Amino acid sequence: MGAFIILFAVIFGGGLLYFLFNKRNDSVLKLSLSFSGAYLLGITVTHLIPEVYSSNSGHIGVFILAGFIFQILLEFFSEGIEHGHIHVHKKHSGVFPFTMMFSLCVHSFFEGIPMADVAQRQSLMMGIAMHHVPVAFALMSMLLQSGVNRKWALFSLFLFAVMSPIGAFTGIYLGDWLQNGLFEKVMAVVIGIFLHISTTILFESDSDHRFNIIKLIIILGGAGLSLMV
Repeated sequence: MGAFIILFAVIFGGGLLYFLFNKRNDSVLKLSLSFSGAYLLGITVTHLIPEVYSSNSGHIGVFILAGFIFQILLEFFSEGIEHGHIHVHKKHSGVFPFTMMFSLCVHSFFEGIPMADVAQRQSLMMGIAMHHVPVAFALMSMLLQSGVNRKWALFSLFLFAVMSPIGAFTGIYLGDWLQNGLFEKVMAVVIGIFLHISTTILFESDSDHRFNIIKLIIILGGAGLSLMV
C-alpha cells in the first residue's frame, strides 16, 4: 500500500513541477523520457518476458502483439503525449481534451497491472515513476497552455497519477481470480504496451534526425540500471 501511495505522490508531484518550471524545455523532457524508456525496455526484456514465457501459457506472443497494437490505437487518441509530444490547441482554447485524457488514463492503468508481482514491484514502480513524471509535466504543460481551467488541469493530473496504483490493485485482484494462464495473457498485453512505448521513445528522431552522444549515454544509463534491479 505504501509503495502505491509513493508512486501516486511522485507522479502528481512531477506534474506540479510545471508551476516551478513553466517554460518548456524539450531537450530535458526528451532526455528524461529516453532514460525511462531504456529502463522500461530493459525491465521488460530481462524480467517480464522471461516470466510470462516460463508460465507455459499458450499464445503469449499473440497477446504481446495485441498489446503493441492496442497502444498504437491509444496513441491515436492521446496524440502521443505518453512519449513527450505536446500539442497545444490554440484554435480550441479552453476546450478539455476528453478523448486524450481517457486514452492516457487507460495507458496508465495498464502500466500499473504488472506491479501485482511482488518480486518485480520495486523495479517496476521505479520505471513507471521515471516514465510518468515527465509525462505528467507534459500533460500539465499541454492543458494549461491550451487554456484549460487550472482546476480541471489539476483534477486531470490527479486522475493520471492515481490510475497506475489502481491498475496495481486490479492486478493483485486479477492474480487471485484469473487461473489457467489468463493472468499471464493480461501481462503479455501489458508487455506489448511497454515494448511500444519504450521503443517509440528510444527510436524517435530528434529534430536533426540523429542520436547525439548525450542521449546515447542517457539510454545506456537507463538500460544499465534495469540490469541492476
